Amino acid sequence: MIENLLVHVRMFAIRHTYWRNLVNSAKNPLETQEKVLKAILQNNHTTQYGKIHRFDKISSYHQFAQHVPVITYETLRPYIECQLGSGVPALTAEQPVMYATSSGTTGEPKYVPIIRDELQRQKRHTALLTYSQYIFDPLAFSGKVWVMAASAVEGRFENGIPWGSASGFLYASMSPAIANKYLIPPEVFAIKDNSLKYDLILRLALAEKNITYFSAANPTTLLRLCALANQQGDVLTEDVELGRFSREAELELDVMTAIQKMLKPNPNRAAELRKIFNSDRVATFSDLWPHIRLVSTWTGGNCGMAARSARTQLSTDTQMVELGYLSSEFCGTLTVDCNLTAGLPTITDYFFEFIEPDEWDAGSRKFRLIHQLEAGQDYYLVITTPSGLYRYFINDIVHTEGAYHNTPLIRFVQKGKGVTNITGEKLYESQLTEAMSGAEKHFDSHPNFYLMLADVERQIYHLYLEVNGMMENTAKLAPYLDNALSDLNIEYRTKRESGRLHPLEVTLLKQGAGEKYRAQCIQSGQKDGQFKMVTLQYAHQCPFPFQTTQLVTVAI
Repeated sequence: MIENLLVHVRMFAIRHTYWRNLVNSAKNPLETQEKVLKAILQNNHTTQYGKIHRFDKISSYHQFAQHVPVITYETLRPYIECQLGSGVPALTAEQPVMYATSSGTTGEPKYVPIIRDELQRQKRHTALLTYSQYIFDPLAFSGKVWVMAASAVEGRFENGIPWGSASGFLYASMSPAIANKYLIPPEVFAIKDNSLKYDLILRLALAEKNITYFSAANPTTLLRLCALANQQGDVLTEDVELGRFSREAELELDVMTAIQKMLKPNPNRAAELRKIFNSDRVATFSDLWPHIRLVSTWTGGNCGMAARSARTQLSTDTQMVELGYLSSEFCGTLTVDCNLTAGLPTITDYFFEFIEPDEWDAGSRKFRLIHQLEAGQDYYLVITTPSGLYRYFINDIVHTEGAYHNTPLIRFVQKGKGVTNITGEKLYESQLTEAMSGAEKHFDSHPNFYLMLADVERQIYHLYLEVNGMMENTAKLAPYLDNALSDLNIEYRTKRESGRLHPLEVTLLKQGAGEKYRAQCIQSGQKDGQFKMVTLQYAHQCPFPFQTTQLVTVAI
Protein backbone atom coordinates (compact mmCIF):
# COMPACT_ATOMS: atom_id res chain seq x y z
CA MET A 1 0.00 0.00 0.00
CA ILE A 2 1.56 3.26 -1.17
CA GLU A 3 0.35 5.22 1.86
CA ASN A 4 2.11 2.87 4.29
CA LEU A 5 5.30 3.06 2.23
CA LEU A 6 5.18 6.86 2.43
CA VAL A 7 4.75 6.65 6.21
CA HIS A 8 7.77 4.36 6.47
CA VAL A 9 9.89 6.72 4.36
CA ARG A 10 8.75 9.66 6.48
CA MET A 11 9.70 7.86 9.71
CA PHE A 12 13.14 7.04 8.30
CA ALA A 13 13.70 10.72 7.52
CA ILE A 14 12.59 11.80 11.01
CA ARG A 15 14.95 9.31 12.63
CA HIS A 16 17.99 10.72 10.84
CA THR A 17 17.10 14.40 11.32
CA TYR A 18 14.80 15.48 14.14
CA TRP A 19 15.37 12.44 16.37
CA ARG A 20 19.15 12.54 16.07
CA ASN A 21 19.15 16.23 17.02
CA LEU A 22 16.84 15.48 19.94
CA VAL A 23 19.19 12.84 21.34
CA ASN A 24 22.19 15.17 21.10
CA SER A 25 20.28 17.93 22.90
CA ALA A 26 19.16 15.57 25.68
CA LYS A 27 22.80 14.71 26.35
CA ASN A 28 23.58 18.38 27.05
CA PRO A 29 20.43 19.95 28.59
CA LEU A 30 22.08 23.01 30.16
CA GLU A 31 23.92 23.97 26.98
CA THR A 32 20.74 23.44 24.98
CA GLN A 33 18.70 25.63 27.33
CA GLU A 34 21.29 28.42 27.32
CA LYS A 35 21.15 28.53 23.51
CA VAL A 36 17.35 28.62 23.52
CA LEU A 37 17.22 31.51 26.01
CA LYS A 38 19.87 33.47 24.12
CA ALA A 39 18.00 33.07 20.82
CA ILE A 40 14.66 34.16 22.31
CA LEU A 41 16.17 37.30 23.84
CA GLN A 42 18.15 38.21 20.72
CA ASN A 43 15.14 37.79 18.46
CA ASN A 44 12.90 40.00 20.61
CA HIS A 45 15.17 42.63 22.19
CA THR A 46 13.68 45.39 19.99
CA THR A 47 10.11 44.82 21.22
CA GLN A 48 8.43 47.06 23.78
CA TYR A 49 8.68 44.33 26.40
CA GLY A 50 12.28 43.61 25.44
CA LYS A 51 13.29 47.25 25.80
CA ILE A 52 11.55 47.65 29.16
CA HIS A 53 13.31 44.60 30.56
CA ARG A 54 16.64 45.23 28.80
CA PHE A 55 16.84 42.03 26.80
CA ASP A 56 19.88 43.41 24.96
CA LYS A 57 21.84 43.62 28.23
CA ILE A 58 21.15 40.06 29.34
CA SER A 59 23.99 37.60 28.81
CA SER A 60 23.27 34.98 31.48
CA TYR A 61 20.41 33.28 33.27
CA HIS A 62 21.28 35.19 36.44
CA GLN A 63 20.78 38.51 34.62
CA PHE A 64 17.61 37.19 33.00
CA ALA A 65 16.13 36.36 36.41
CA GLN A 66 17.13 39.83 37.68
CA HIS A 67 15.71 41.87 34.81
CA VAL A 68 12.60 39.91 33.85
CA PRO A 69 9.80 39.30 36.39
CA VAL A 70 7.71 36.15 36.69
CA ILE A 71 4.28 37.02 35.29
CA THR A 72 0.84 35.64 34.45
CA TYR A 73 -1.27 36.18 31.36
CA GLU A 74 -2.96 39.31 32.69
CA THR A 75 0.42 41.07 32.82
CA LEU A 76 0.89 40.33 29.13
CA ARG A 77 -2.68 41.05 28.02
CA PRO A 78 -2.07 44.79 27.32
CA TYR A 79 0.98 43.94 25.19
CA ILE A 80 -0.91 41.23 23.31
CA GLU A 81 -3.84 43.55 22.65
CA CYS A 82 -1.49 46.35 21.59
CA GLN A 83 0.32 44.20 19.03
CA LEU A 84 -2.91 42.65 17.83
CA GLY A 85 -4.60 46.00 17.34
CA SER A 86 -1.74 48.09 15.95
CA GLY A 87 0.89 45.70 14.63
CA VAL A 88 3.48 47.36 16.87
CA PRO A 89 6.02 44.72 18.05
CA ALA A 90 5.02 44.83 21.70
CA LEU A 91 5.91 41.23 22.63
CA THR A 92 7.45 39.60 19.56
CA ALA A 93 9.48 41.08 16.73
CA GLU A 94 7.80 38.64 14.36
CA GLN A 95 4.08 39.22 13.94
CA PRO A 96 1.87 36.35 15.14
CA VAL A 97 0.15 34.41 12.37
CA MET A 98 -2.60 33.22 14.72
CA TYR A 99 -3.66 33.17 18.36
CA ALA A 100 -4.38 30.03 20.37
CA THR A 101 -7.38 30.34 22.67
CA SER A 102 -7.78 29.19 26.23
CA SER A 103 -9.94 30.09 29.21
CA GLY A 104 -8.56 32.93 31.36
CA THR A 105 -8.79 33.95 35.00
CA THR A 106 -10.93 37.05 34.41
CA GLY A 107 -13.69 35.55 32.29
CA GLU A 108 -12.11 36.97 29.16
CA PRO A 109 -10.50 34.30 26.95
CA LYS A 110 -6.73 34.15 26.73
CA TYR A 111 -5.34 34.75 23.26
CA VAL A 112 -1.86 33.26 23.13
CA PRO A 113 0.26 34.61 20.24
CA ILE A 114 1.67 32.04 17.83
CA ILE A 115 4.45 33.10 15.46
CA ARG A 116 5.19 31.16 12.28
CA ASP A 117 8.29 29.53 13.75
CA GLU A 118 6.15 28.22 16.62
CA LEU A 119 3.95 26.36 14.15
CA GLN A 120 7.09 24.79 12.71
CA ARG A 121 8.17 23.76 16.21
CA GLN A 122 4.82 22.14 16.88
CA LYS A 123 4.94 20.44 13.49
CA ARG A 124 8.35 19.00 14.41
CA HIS A 125 6.98 17.97 17.83
CA THR A 126 4.14 16.08 16.13
CA ALA A 127 6.61 14.37 13.81
CA LEU A 128 8.79 13.28 16.73
CA LEU A 129 5.80 11.99 18.70
CA THR A 130 4.60 10.04 15.68
CA TYR A 131 8.06 8.52 15.24
CA SER A 132 8.20 7.52 18.91
CA GLN A 133 4.84 5.79 18.59
CA TYR A 134 5.79 4.24 15.26
CA ILE A 135 8.88 2.53 16.65
CA PHE A 136 6.75 1.37 19.60
CA ASP A 137 4.20 -0.28 17.27
CA PRO A 138 4.59 0.21 13.48
CA LEU A 139 1.34 -1.65 12.79
CA ALA A 140 -0.58 1.09 14.60
CA PHE A 141 -0.16 3.13 11.44
CA SER A 142 -1.01 0.36 8.98
CA GLY A 143 -4.70 1.25 8.81
CA LYS A 144 -6.71 4.44 9.16
CA VAL A 145 -5.61 7.02 11.72
CA TRP A 146 -8.40 8.55 13.82
CA VAL A 147 -7.40 11.78 15.54
CA MET A 148 -9.84 13.97 17.47
CA ALA A 149 -8.56 17.46 16.69
CA ALA A 150 -9.78 20.96 17.50
CA SER A 151 -11.04 23.53 15.04
CA ALA A 152 -8.15 25.27 13.30
CA VAL A 153 -9.98 28.59 13.05
CA GLU A 154 -12.73 29.50 15.52
CA GLY A 155 -12.90 33.14 14.50
CA ARG A 156 -10.96 36.10 13.16
CA PHE A 157 -10.04 39.48 14.58
CA GLU A 158 -10.84 42.68 12.71
CA ASN A 159 -7.41 42.60 11.06
CA GLY A 160 -8.09 39.12 9.69
CA ILE A 161 -5.70 37.20 11.97
CA PRO A 162 -7.34 33.93 13.03
CA TRP A 163 -7.79 32.59 16.51
CA GLY A 164 -8.30 28.94 17.28
CA SER A 165 -6.13 25.88 17.83
CA ALA A 166 -2.51 25.55 16.72
CA SER A 167 -2.82 21.75 16.70
CA GLY A 168 -5.99 22.06 14.65
CA PHE A 169 -4.17 24.37 12.25
CA LEU A 170 -1.42 21.78 11.76
CA TYR A 171 -4.00 19.02 11.31
CA ALA A 172 -5.68 21.03 8.57
CA SER A 173 -2.40 21.76 6.78
CA MET A 174 -1.00 18.21 6.50
CA SER A 175 0.53 17.13 3.21
CA PRO A 176 -1.93 15.20 1.00
CA ALA A 177 0.21 12.05 1.13
CA ILE A 178 -0.07 11.87 4.92
CA ALA A 179 -3.60 13.30 5.11
CA ASN A 180 -4.96 10.30 3.20
CA LYS A 181 -4.21 8.14 6.23
CA TYR A 182 -6.41 10.27 8.47
CA LEU A 183 -10.05 9.34 8.89
CA ILE A 184 -11.75 12.64 9.77
CA PRO A 185 -11.47 15.63 7.38
CA PRO A 186 -10.42 18.83 9.19
CA GLU A 187 -13.60 20.60 8.05
CA VAL A 188 -15.60 18.36 10.38
CA PHE A 189 -13.87 19.72 13.47
CA ALA A 190 -14.97 23.25 12.56
CA ILE A 191 -18.64 22.33 13.13
CA LYS A 192 -19.85 24.45 16.05
CA ASP A 193 -22.83 22.26 17.01
CA ASN A 194 -21.28 19.57 19.24
CA SER A 195 -24.15 17.15 18.76
CA LEU A 196 -23.93 17.44 14.98
CA LYS A 197 -20.14 17.19 15.00
CA TYR A 198 -20.03 14.05 17.13
CA ASP A 199 -22.82 12.41 15.14
CA LEU A 200 -20.91 12.99 11.92
CA ILE A 201 -17.60 11.81 13.38
CA LEU A 202 -19.27 8.59 14.53
CA ARG A 203 -20.98 8.13 11.18
CA LEU A 204 -17.62 8.31 9.38
CA ALA A 205 -15.83 6.17 11.97
CA LEU A 206 -18.44 3.41 12.13
CA ALA A 207 -18.22 2.92 8.38
CA GLU A 208 -14.48 2.19 8.67
CA LYS A 209 -13.54 -1.07 10.36
CA ASN A 210 -9.80 -0.89 9.68
CA ILE A 211 -8.89 1.88 12.13
CA THR A 212 -5.59 1.04 13.81
CA TYR A 213 -4.79 4.27 15.68
CA PHE A 214 -6.90 6.58 17.84
CA SER A 215 -5.85 9.80 19.54
CA ALA A 216 -7.74 12.28 21.71
CA ALA A 217 -6.16 14.55 24.29
CA ASN A 218 -8.68 13.69 26.99
CA PRO A 219 -9.76 10.05 27.48
CA THR A 220 -13.29 11.21 28.30
CA THR A 221 -13.65 11.80 24.56
CA LEU A 222 -13.28 8.08 23.92
CA LEU A 223 -15.86 7.31 26.59
CA ARG A 224 -18.21 9.90 25.14
CA LEU A 225 -17.89 8.50 21.62
CA CYS A 226 -18.59 4.97 22.82
CA ALA A 227 -21.65 6.04 24.80
CA LEU A 228 -23.06 7.97 21.84
CA ALA A 229 -22.44 5.05 19.50
CA ASN A 230 -24.51 2.80 21.75
CA GLN A 231 -27.26 5.40 22.06
CA GLN A 232 -27.56 6.05 18.32
CA GLY A 233 -26.37 2.76 16.91
CA ASP A 234 -29.55 1.98 14.96
CA VAL A 235 -29.70 5.31 13.13
CA LEU A 236 -25.98 5.42 12.38
CA THR A 237 -25.96 1.81 11.18
CA GLU A 238 -28.76 2.56 8.75
CA ASP A 239 -26.79 5.58 7.53
CA VAL A 240 -23.76 3.35 6.91
CA GLU A 241 -25.91 0.83 5.05
CA LEU A 242 -27.51 3.42 2.77
CA GLY A 243 -24.43 5.60 2.27
CA ARG A 244 -25.91 8.73 3.80
CA PHE A 245 -25.79 10.96 6.86
CA SER A 246 -29.26 11.54 8.28
CA ARG A 247 -28.38 15.10 9.35
CA GLU A 248 -26.89 16.15 6.00
CA ALA A 249 -29.25 19.13 5.74
CA GLU A 250 -27.59 20.71 8.79
CA LEU A 251 -24.08 20.65 7.31
CA GLU A 252 -22.29 23.59 5.70
CA LEU A 253 -21.32 23.19 2.05
CA ASP A 254 -17.58 22.87 2.73
CA VAL A 255 -18.19 20.05 5.22
CA MET A 256 -20.53 18.25 2.85
CA THR A 257 -17.98 18.55 0.06
CA ALA A 258 -15.23 17.15 2.29
CA ILE A 259 -17.19 14.04 3.28
CA GLN A 260 -19.12 13.38 0.07
CA LYS A 261 -16.79 10.65 -1.22
CA MET A 262 -16.93 8.90 2.15
CA LEU A 263 -20.71 8.45 2.08
CA LYS A 264 -20.90 5.19 0.17
CA PRO A 265 -23.36 2.37 0.84
CA ASN A 266 -21.71 -0.33 2.94
CA PRO A 267 -24.22 -3.09 3.70
CA ASN A 268 -21.54 -5.55 4.86
CA ARG A 269 -20.22 -3.18 7.52
CA ALA A 270 -23.80 -2.33 8.51
CA ALA A 271 -24.52 -6.02 9.06
CA GLU A 272 -21.48 -6.28 11.34
CA LEU A 273 -22.62 -3.24 13.32
CA ARG A 274 -26.16 -4.56 13.75
CA LYS A 275 -24.79 -7.79 15.16
CA ILE A 276 -22.67 -5.81 17.64
CA PHE A 277 -25.43 -3.43 18.72
CA ASN A 278 -28.05 -6.18 18.99
CA SER A 279 -25.95 -8.33 21.31
CA ASP A 280 -26.81 -8.78 24.98
CA ARG A 281 -24.14 -6.35 26.21
CA VAL A 282 -23.15 -2.75 25.61
CA ALA A 283 -20.73 -2.40 22.71
CA THR A 284 -17.18 -1.46 23.65
CA PHE A 285 -14.75 0.63 21.65
CA SER A 286 -12.88 -2.50 20.60
CA ASP A 287 -16.12 -4.24 19.61
CA LEU A 288 -16.76 -1.46 17.12
CA TRP A 289 -13.17 -1.00 15.98
CA PRO A 290 -11.37 -4.32 16.63
CA HIS A 291 -8.15 -3.45 14.78
CA ILE A 292 -7.12 -0.47 16.92
CA ARG A 293 -3.62 -1.15 18.19
CA LEU A 294 -2.69 2.17 19.80
CA VAL A 295 -4.64 4.80 21.75
CA SER A 296 -2.75 8.03 22.44
CA THR A 297 -4.26 10.16 25.20
CA TRP A 298 -3.58 11.77 28.56
CA THR A 299 -3.15 9.02 31.11
CA GLY A 300 -2.01 10.93 34.21
CA GLY A 301 -3.06 13.83 36.41
CA ASN A 302 -6.81 14.33 36.54
CA CYS A 303 -7.23 12.13 33.49
CA GLY A 304 -5.98 9.02 35.29
CA MET A 305 -9.43 7.82 36.33
CA ALA A 306 -10.94 8.46 32.91
CA ALA A 307 -7.98 6.74 31.25
CA ARG A 308 -8.53 3.67 33.41
CA SER A 309 -12.21 3.65 32.43
CA ALA A 310 -11.26 4.01 28.78
CA ARG A 311 -8.85 1.11 29.17
CA THR A 312 -11.81 -1.17 29.94
CA GLN A 313 -13.24 -0.28 26.52
CA LEU A 314 -10.18 -1.68 24.77
CA SER A 315 -8.95 -5.19 24.06
CA THR A 316 -5.79 -6.55 25.64
CA ASP A 317 -4.09 -6.22 22.24
CA THR A 318 -4.55 -2.44 22.29
CA GLN A 319 -1.85 -0.31 23.91
CA MET A 320 -2.70 2.99 25.62
CA VAL A 321 0.19 5.48 25.62
CA GLU A 322 0.75 8.93 27.09
CA LEU A 323 0.13 11.79 24.66
CA GLY A 324 2.35 14.21 26.57
CA TYR A 325 2.09 17.43 28.54
CA LEU A 326 0.42 19.90 26.17
CA SER A 327 -1.37 23.22 26.60
CA SER A 328 -2.49 26.22 24.56
CA GLU A 329 0.69 28.01 25.62
CA PHE A 330 3.23 25.38 24.55
CA CYS A 331 4.07 21.71 23.99
CA GLY A 332 5.64 20.83 27.32
CA THR A 333 6.94 17.30 26.85
CA LEU A 334 7.59 14.71 24.20
CA THR A 335 6.87 11.05 24.94
CA VAL A 336 10.18 9.51 23.89
CA ASP A 337 9.38 6.11 25.45
CA CYS A 338 5.80 4.89 25.08
CA ASN A 339 6.27 2.53 28.02
CA LEU A 340 6.51 5.57 30.32
CA THR A 341 4.03 8.22 31.44
CA ALA A 342 6.72 10.88 31.88
CA GLY A 343 8.09 12.76 28.90
CA LEU A 344 11.14 14.68 27.80
CA PRO A 345 10.80 18.44 28.39
CA THR A 346 10.93 20.28 25.05
CA ILE A 347 14.27 21.88 25.89
CA THR A 348 15.14 22.64 22.26
CA ASP A 349 12.11 24.91 21.88
CA TYR A 350 11.35 26.62 25.21
CA PHE A 351 13.22 27.75 28.32
CA PHE A 352 12.20 26.02 31.55
CA GLU A 353 12.41 27.12 35.19
CA PHE A 354 11.17 25.10 38.15
CA ILE A 355 10.34 25.78 41.80
CA GLU A 356 8.98 23.52 44.52
CA PRO A 357 5.33 24.31 45.43
CA ASP A 358 6.09 24.89 49.12
CA GLU A 359 8.83 27.36 48.24
CA TRP A 360 6.58 29.20 45.80
CA ASP A 361 3.74 29.39 48.32
CA ALA A 362 6.19 30.72 50.92
CA GLY A 363 7.17 33.57 48.61
CA SER A 364 10.56 32.23 47.50
CA ARG A 365 11.60 32.84 43.91
CA LYS A 366 14.72 30.69 43.84
CA PHE A 367 14.23 28.68 40.69
CA ARG A 368 16.00 25.58 39.45
CA LEU A 369 17.01 24.91 35.87
CA ILE A 370 16.51 21.64 34.04
CA HIS A 371 19.84 20.12 35.10
CA GLN A 372 19.19 20.91 38.78
CA LEU A 373 15.97 18.93 39.23
CA GLU A 374 15.75 16.19 41.84
CA ALA A 375 14.11 12.89 41.00
CA GLY A 376 10.72 12.25 42.58
CA GLN A 377 9.96 15.92 43.33
CA ASP A 378 7.02 18.14 42.38
CA TYR A 379 7.64 21.55 40.84
CA TYR A 380 5.72 24.54 39.61
CA LEU A 381 6.72 25.41 36.08
CA VAL A 382 7.72 28.79 34.62
CA ILE A 383 8.30 28.94 30.86
CA THR A 384 9.75 31.34 28.32
CA THR A 385 8.64 30.87 24.72
CA PRO A 386 9.67 32.40 21.37
CA SER A 387 6.06 33.56 20.93
CA GLY A 388 6.20 36.15 23.70
CA LEU A 389 5.62 34.40 27.01
CA TYR A 390 8.56 35.53 29.13
CA ARG A 391 8.93 33.85 32.55
CA TYR A 392 5.29 32.86 32.34
CA PHE A 393 3.81 31.18 35.42
CA ILE A 394 1.50 28.60 33.91
CA ASN A 395 0.20 27.37 37.29
CA ASP A 396 0.95 23.73 36.48
CA ILE A 397 2.61 21.24 38.80
CA VAL A 398 4.88 18.61 37.25
CA HIS A 399 6.69 15.62 38.74
CA THR A 400 10.20 14.43 37.88
CA GLU A 401 10.46 10.76 37.09
CA GLY A 402 13.47 9.15 35.43
CA ALA A 403 15.72 10.61 32.74
CA TYR A 404 16.47 10.43 29.03
CA HIS A 405 20.23 10.55 28.60
CA ASN A 406 21.11 13.51 30.87
CA THR A 407 17.73 15.25 30.87
CA PRO A 408 15.12 14.59 33.61
CA LEU A 409 11.71 13.40 32.46
CA ILE A 410 8.59 15.10 33.82
CA ARG A 411 4.88 14.40 33.87
CA PHE A 412 1.93 16.68 34.53
CA VAL A 413 0.39 16.24 37.98
CA GLN A 414 -2.29 18.93 38.28
CA LYS A 415 -3.11 22.59 38.01
CA GLY A 416 -1.94 24.67 40.97
CA LYS A 417 -4.09 26.01 43.78
CA GLY A 418 -7.17 27.94 42.77
CA VAL A 419 -7.58 26.13 39.45
CA THR A 420 -9.28 22.82 38.75
CA ASN A 421 -9.41 20.83 35.55
CA ILE A 422 -11.59 17.76 35.12
CA THR A 423 -11.77 17.46 31.35
CA GLY A 424 -9.97 20.47 29.90
CA GLU A 425 -12.14 23.33 31.20
CA LYS A 426 -9.53 24.85 33.57
CA LEU A 427 -11.95 26.50 35.99
CA TYR A 428 -10.48 29.33 38.08
CA GLU A 429 -11.37 30.21 41.65
CA SER A 430 -11.89 33.81 40.53
CA GLN A 431 -14.56 32.64 38.07
CA LEU A 432 -16.38 30.77 40.83
CA THR A 433 -16.18 33.90 43.01
CA GLU A 434 -17.74 36.01 40.27
CA ALA A 435 -20.49 33.47 39.63
CA MET A 436 -21.30 33.25 43.35
CA SER A 437 -21.37 37.04 43.61
CA GLY A 438 -23.98 37.13 40.87
CA ALA A 439 -25.96 34.38 42.59
CA GLU A 440 -26.04 36.34 45.86
CA LYS A 441 -27.61 39.29 44.09
CA HIS A 442 -29.95 37.20 41.97
CA PHE A 443 -31.32 35.13 44.86
CA ASP A 444 -30.91 37.82 47.53
CA SER A 445 -29.06 35.34 49.69
CA HIS A 446 -25.73 35.65 51.47
CA PRO A 447 -23.91 32.35 52.15
CA ASN A 448 -21.95 31.95 55.36
CA PHE A 449 -19.67 29.48 53.65
CA TYR A 450 -19.22 27.82 50.30
CA LEU A 451 -16.74 25.45 48.73
CA MET A 452 -16.84 23.80 45.31
CA LEU A 453 -15.16 20.47 44.72
CA ALA A 454 -14.12 19.06 41.37
CA ASP A 455 -14.98 15.37 41.38
CA VAL A 456 -12.73 13.87 38.71
CA GLU A 457 -14.15 10.36 39.05
CA ARG A 458 -17.76 11.51 38.51
CA GLN A 459 -16.81 14.26 36.01
CA ILE A 460 -18.81 16.83 37.97
CA TYR A 461 -18.54 19.99 40.07
CA HIS A 462 -20.24 19.90 43.48
CA LEU A 463 -20.93 23.09 45.44
CA TYR A 464 -21.34 22.90 49.23
CA LEU A 465 -23.21 25.89 50.62
CA GLU A 466 -24.14 27.12 54.09
CA VAL A 467 -26.82 29.82 54.39
CA ASN A 468 -28.87 31.31 57.21
CA GLY A 469 -32.11 29.36 57.37
CA MET A 470 -33.56 27.70 54.30
CA MET A 471 -32.70 29.24 50.94
CA GLU A 472 -35.62 29.92 48.63
CA ASN A 473 -35.48 28.71 45.02
CA THR A 474 -32.71 26.24 45.80
CA ALA A 475 -33.62 24.15 42.76
CA LYS A 476 -32.76 27.13 40.54
CA LEU A 477 -29.33 27.73 42.05
CA ALA A 478 -27.53 24.86 40.33
CA PRO A 479 -28.62 25.78 36.77
CA TYR A 480 -27.95 29.45 37.50
CA LEU A 481 -24.35 28.73 38.51
CA ASP A 482 -23.90 26.31 35.63
CA ASN A 483 -24.93 29.02 33.17
CA ALA A 484 -22.86 31.68 34.93
CA LEU A 485 -19.71 29.56 34.78
CA SER A 486 -20.41 28.81 31.11
CA ASP A 487 -20.56 32.54 30.42
CA LEU A 488 -17.29 33.14 32.28
CA ASN A 489 -15.34 30.21 30.86
CA ILE A 490 -15.62 29.18 27.21
CA GLU A 491 -13.98 25.80 27.85
CA TYR A 492 -16.45 25.02 30.66
CA ARG A 493 -19.30 25.80 28.25
CA THR A 494 -17.81 23.55 25.56
CA LYS A 495 -17.33 20.62 27.93
CA ARG A 496 -20.87 20.98 29.28
CA GLU A 497 -22.39 21.18 25.80
CA SER A 498 -20.48 18.09 24.65
CA GLY A 499 -21.52 16.13 27.75
CA ARG A 500 -17.97 15.49 28.93
CA LEU A 501 -18.75 17.53 32.05
CA HIS A 502 -21.93 16.61 33.93
CA PRO A 503 -24.43 19.11 35.40
CA LEU A 504 -23.28 20.97 38.49
CA GLU A 505 -24.73 19.83 41.84
CA VAL A 506 -25.44 21.84 44.99
CA THR A 507 -25.61 20.57 48.57
CA LEU A 508 -26.96 22.75 51.39
CA LEU A 509 -25.07 22.38 54.67
CA LYS A 510 -26.20 22.57 58.28
CA GLN A 511 -25.43 25.66 60.31
CA GLY A 512 -21.87 25.66 61.60
CA ALA A 513 -20.46 23.47 58.83
CA GLY A 514 -18.17 26.24 57.61
CA GLU A 515 -16.74 26.80 61.04
CA LYS A 516 -16.10 23.08 61.45
CA TYR A 517 -14.25 23.10 58.14
CA ARG A 518 -12.11 26.03 59.27
CA ALA A 519 -11.36 24.33 62.58
CA GLN A 520 -10.17 21.19 60.81
CA CYS A 521 -7.89 23.23 58.52
CA ILE A 522 -6.32 24.96 61.54
CA GLN A 523 -5.98 21.64 63.34
CA SER A 524 -4.17 20.32 60.25
CA GLY A 525 -1.53 23.03 60.47
CA GLN A 526 -2.84 26.28 59.00
CA LYS A 527 -2.31 29.35 61.19
CA ASP A 528 -5.51 30.86 62.56
CA GLY A 529 -4.42 34.42 61.83
CA GLN A 530 -3.32 33.56 58.30
CA PHE A 531 -6.16 31.22 57.34
CA LYS A 532 -6.99 31.56 53.67
CA MET A 533 -10.05 29.89 52.27
CA VAL A 534 -9.54 28.16 48.92
CA THR A 535 -13.09 27.89 47.59
CA LEU A 536 -12.26 25.68 44.58
CA GLN A 537 -10.52 22.38 45.21
CA TYR A 538 -10.37 18.77 44.08
CA ALA A 539 -12.69 16.34 45.86
CA HIS A 540 -9.96 13.75 46.37
CA GLN A 541 -7.75 16.35 48.10
CA CYS A 542 -10.43 17.56 50.52
CA PRO A 543 -10.58 15.33 53.63
CA PHE A 544 -13.50 17.15 55.29
CA PRO A 545 -16.55 14.86 55.71
CA PHE A 546 -19.25 17.01 54.11
CA GLN A 547 -21.64 14.05 54.03
CA THR A 548 -22.09 14.38 57.81
CA THR A 549 -23.17 18.02 57.56
CA GLN A 550 -25.38 18.06 54.48
CA LEU A 551 -29.08 18.87 54.42
CA VAL A 552 -30.19 18.20 50.84
CA THR A 553 -28.68 17.80 47.39
CA VAL A 554 -30.01 20.04 44.65
CA ALA A 555 -29.08 19.02 41.09
CA ILE A 556 -30.10 20.36 37.70
